[in-house]
Amino acid sequence: MKERDLEMQKEISQLTNTITMHSEQIATLSARLIPAAAPAAPRVVPALPQQRQKPPTTTKPPPGPAPTYAQVAEKQPREFTEVRGKKARKETILLKSYPTADWLIFFSLTTAPNNCKEAADRALQVANKTITTHADIEHPPLILANITATNNLIFTVAPQHLSTSYEPYLAILEEALYEFPIASSRVSQRWTCFIVHGIPTTTTPESARTKIESSYPSLRMGQTLRWLTSRERRQGKEASSMIVTFIGEMTKKSLGATSLAVFNRECTIAEYITFSPATQCNKCQTFGHPMQRCTASKHICAVCAQPHPTKDHPYAITNCRAGHSCNHPPICCANCLQPHKASN
Repeated sequence: MKERDLEMQKEISQLTNTITMHSEQIATLSARLIPAAAPAAPRVVPALPQQRQKPPTTTKPPPGPAPTYAQVAEKQPREFTEVRGKKARKETILLKSYPTADWLIFFSLTTAPNNCKEAADRALQVANKTITTHADIEHPPLILANITATNNLIFTVAPQHLSTSYEPYLAILEEALYEFPIASSRVSQRWTCFIVHGIPTTTTPESARTKIESSYPSLRMGQTLRWLTSRERRQGKEASSMIVTFIGEMTKKSLGATSLAVFNRECTIAEYITFSPATQCNKCQTFGHPMQRCTASKHICAVCAQPHPTKDHPYAITNCRAGHSCNHPPICCANCLQPHKASN
């Protein structure tokens, strides 16, 4: 038995060697004939679809107030593009002009012509011919001329120029306008009026002007003084008020004085406030004077004619615009007692 087992082991060993040899030969031949193959891609196993889960049922809260624009903007992302509109194109003004008070040239006439319109046309023609032909004048011609009821021949220069630039040529223009009885000439200037209280009623406006100009040479008069009140109202008074006109734009503060010494009197200065018969007082609601000159002891409402200022007019209706803007009854005019406002 032992011998038989040894023989079988030998045969198995020989067969194993033979199989190994042939396997090596097959591998060598395969490497020569077939190139090396690329590594196989890993197999992807598709994932199974997940089952949709139902959201948990919750109770909706009661609706609250709508969010404001500011709250919505805070929740939104800050990354945005700023959009700017185009700037409005600034238009170029071709006829940029000076104020009207700087356009006029005055020639005072001793007598008025018979036909003011024809005389003004003739004066404009003569003045412009002189300006365009004279070698010393380099300014443009005048554009308008008229003769007023107070015997003043007034020329108007172009709006883009100042009348003061023609002042050196007033003598040339007076010589050219020899057919007109010219007493004096001047260019327009800004004037400021004040009221001087306490001037003796025995004096005249011309003497008062001479006295003020001699006492205060820094103040240039634009016009002769005139009385503030009529001759009848000055009867029996020792002193009254005059309107004085100074050349230049000034205020009582810039004037630097509260009184003027005139004829051995200390005359106080007050601001001159212009008004007309159509001026309505905001205190008593009557016409003919401003509130600064009102002598009434109490205010009258322009809406209801009751004794209180218009700005304090009461109202009992919600959302009513109080004061002068109120349009709810009672409405009564303080002047005629009709159902409308006093300013209507």
